[in-house]
Amino acid sequence: MTEPIQPHDRFFRTAFSNPEMVEDLLFSNLPEIACHLIPGSLKNTGETFVNAELREYITDLLYTARVQDKEEVYVYLLFEHKSRPEPQVAFDLLRYMVQIWERFRNRKAAECFPHIVPIVFYHGKERWRADTDFRSLFRKVEGFSRFVPSFEYCLYDLSRYSEEEIRGQVLSRVVLLLMKHIYDEDFGERFVGICQLLRGLRKEQDIVDVLWTVLNYVGYATENISEEQMRAGVMKALPETGGELMPTVFERIHNKGREEGREEGREEGREEGLVEGLREAIRLALELKFGDEGLFLIPRLEKVDSIRELMEIKDTLRKAETLDQVQSMF
Repeated sequence: MTEPIQPHDRFFRTAFSNPEMVEDLLFSNLPEIACHLIPGSLKNTGETFVNAELREYITDLLYTARVQDKEEVYVYLLFEHKSRPEPQVAFDLLRYMVQIWERFRNRKAAECFPHIVPIVFYHGKERWRADTDFRSLFRKVEGFSRFVPSFEYCLYDLSRYSEEEIRGQVLSRVVLLLMKHIYDEDFGERFVGICQLLRGLRKEQDIVDVLWTVLNYVGYATENISEEQMRAGVMKALPETGGELMPTVFERIHNKGREEGREEGREEGREEGLVEGLREAIRLALELKFGDEGLFLIPRLEKVDSIRELMEIKDTLRKAETLDQVQSMF
């Protein structure tokens, strides 16, 4: 079975980019957070802070939402798609949260930073036993606790919940159950039951659209399912038309996989060229504008691989009067 780049990443982004589904998931499964949010206020910013190298293991999405006093907050979703828990995920979260606040500071002149609610979704085989408090990464030293940053993240560990405890509307439950069982050896058998839930969707076209996403994910993310079990799942979701759909589905999965592999290679090459071009322009501008002092920022520049961040640095550099104004962008 040929595996494309980061199938978990792609599935999470496709499913969790839907604000209605994310809202249903939060209100149904994380009431301690949802109770503070105004229904209907979630908006996907489309921003990501995890670099391409790490997306094999983690995926992120950033939402804004309104709380009951009408203040805007960020809801940061981090999906750990490792089979084992990551004890230092709080450190990764802190890095991403600082990047969010930096972007906020560069775009707005508000006196106060917005609150960020970090939520970690985990679906590995082992239960998550790491402490959710950032302070747990430090040994306790007498007199130094007040110098340690303090925050907690909300953990949604799918391994802790039974299928009955996973709540929400049809789409939310299907997504969470797939994530929960994707590593199971008996996944194929569970898949058939999960597909039966799709009959709760009102329109046949909605079922077809979700099935396409689901089968594309399952076909690349696990080997613990047979073609017969895939077929049985489709027939559970679409008893009358599923048989006609299957040949088209399998053909599209194989064709799409080959095409996406080629396109990802082309896109990766284009992005690498653009990143290096922006870096070169910034290097030259730093030297021309600030001389040797500007060159001290080159090692930091080499670590920036986001096209959006490089564009922001370039724009800031063009307007900056002092090196400190540029340095704050790194």
